Amino acid sequence: MKLLNWNFDDEVEGFSDEWNRIESTLTFEDGSKRWSILYTPERLHNNLSRPNIDPPGLHIPHMIVVRSYEIDEIEKVLRYLENEGDLLSATKEY
Repeated sequence: MKLLNWNFDDEVEGFSDEWNRIESTLTFEDGSKRWSILYTPERLHNNLSRPNIDPPGLHIPHMIVVRSYEIDEIEKVLRYLENEGDLLSATKEY
């Protein structure tokens, strides 16, 4: 399957202390859609640093950690995963 396009499902702009994830939808040339969670290292750190987090860790198979929410950087990461054959395992069926 070849990636056609992708988009953010959530608002990306926010404060530096935010911890929420950003969800994205990926559309493939065959019309199928997949879903993933995008986290920056800062937001992931903020999430795990919350004093009331329970349990104090997480495991999400369809999470992709990106340096920033810049569109060109995410595009580069997604294309890399696609070229390596890892994009399907890094996303979840929609």
